[in-house]
Amino acid sequence: MSELRTNRIVPRDGLPAGSAGGIIQVKSTTMTTTATYSISGMTWTEVSGLTTTITPTRSDSKILVMANIGGISSNGEYQRYGMALRRNSTNIGVNSDGANHTRANWTYYGRNFGNTPDTFAVFNHLDSPATTSAVSYKVMITTEGSYTLYINRSVTDSSSSSVFRTASSLTLMEISG
Repeated sequence: MSELRTNRIVPRDGLPAGSAGGIIQVKSTTMTTTATYSISGMTWTEVSGLTTTITPTRSDSKILVMANIGGISSNGEYQRYGMALRRNSTNIGVNSDGANHTRANWTYYGRNFGNTPDTFAVFNHLDSPATTSAVSYKVMITTEGSYTLYINRSVTDSSSSSVFRTASSLTLMEISG
């Protein structure tokens, strides 16, 4: 004999209008390779392995964007670098007071630690794209001056069991509006 028990059933396209919280779909990408970016003049540069596209099923859906960069390193001693989440061509979830400031989701002022990534970055943002067209989300990085940023590896990256490499990910969840 079969038995089915449930507290509720959520339709495939999410909860009805006026309800919120049901997860409709999840898209994710994991970057397990390393990358090197030479950046100058505070130019936002896309981390090519951290881009994911989602097509919301409803225009009132929210997209929970979760970015995790396992390791960022720089060849500069005591310099600044930052990360931003971008929807299509616009950075999202950043500070709105941009008078002569670089608007970012996450920043770091650090130094070159040699065989270990300087730091890691984690950022979450609940976005409202208000569309049912495909939306592309990506992780962007920048640095002051002219420096090289390394993703998922240290600056020296020598071949040794005491040298760390990491993985990064970008996950999107469509949430019923």
